[in-house]
Amino acid sequence: MINMNNMISMNNKKCFGSTKVGSRGQIVIPQEIREKFNIKEGEILFVIENDNGIEIVKAEVIEKALNK
Repeated sequence: MINMNNMISMNNKKCFGSTKVGSRGQIVIPQEIREKFNIKEGEILFVIENDNGIEIVKAEVIEKALNK
């Protein structure tokens, strides 16, 4: 397994750890990133495809962008 914490930062992005996909397709978001972005239980997140994989974005960020 690749140790992402030792990889050089790509495009100013930071690795906050890794997670496994459970049997029901669920993942756990590492505590450090939940705290940094104030992600709370029950909050809606969007899973968005990009050229390299996926991004997880808080619904409130999407709503703010749409209201501009």
